[in-house]
Amino acid sequence: MKGKITQWKDDKGFGFIIPDDGSEKVFFHISTVKSGTRRPQVGDIVIYEATRDSQNRLKARGVVIEGVASQSISPKKSKTNKIEPPQKNAFDYLLILVLLVSLCAVAIVFFQTQRIESAVPSGIPALIAIVLLSRQKKPKEKKFSCSRCRKIAEHDTRTIKAWNNGFLKLYCKSCHHQWLRDNPNHRQPTSRSSGGCLGLFVLLALTPIITGISLYQWLS
Repeated sequence: MKGKITQWKDDKGFGFIIPDDGSEKVFFHISTVKSGTRRPQVGDIVIYEATRDSQNRLKARGVVIEGVASQSISPKKSKTNKIEPPQKNAFDYLLILVLLVSLCAVAIVFFQTQRIESAVPSGIPALIAIVLLSRQKKPKEKKFSCSRCRKIAEHDTRTIKAWNNGFLKLYCKSCHHQWLRDNPNHRQPTSRSSGGCLGLFVLLALTPIITGISLYQWLS
């Protein structure tokens, strides 16, 4: 079917289409728009497929905005859309060095005193380093492009947390809420945070130290 967009709420990502035959207006969401080169606007001529949901409400799907192919995204917006994964900086590498030195100090003190309580103070810097390495970072880009509707949105607590957990496909609020409505029984995915990698790193660092302590006690 063919129609014209008469209402559009860009902040919420939905609007209404009046068919050319003058029949009932049709609701549509940004997620049903096939062409992603720009956002819909009032007055756009669109081609769509009309359907009804479980509550018999008329909706549009497979919406195509006519003439959109002649428009393009500006270089500035394309640059803003790029999301870089979390990166370690000089401070992080310094913390890793502190962690290794602290663990070595624990082993040396224990070898010399044979008392684990004497080695505990030497391990405090390692604990502090682990806490700081697990801190939440913020992306360099203050804005991101929604992976569903391509709208440029600002980062919030939810997207920053997802970014720290390793997710680079982020969603704006309206698309996130729409996705939750479409998947009411969805269980949140397990966080892919740096905590697992950090725990593995600590385990690998402690293995030779524990092995050395065991051999020392066995040979003594």
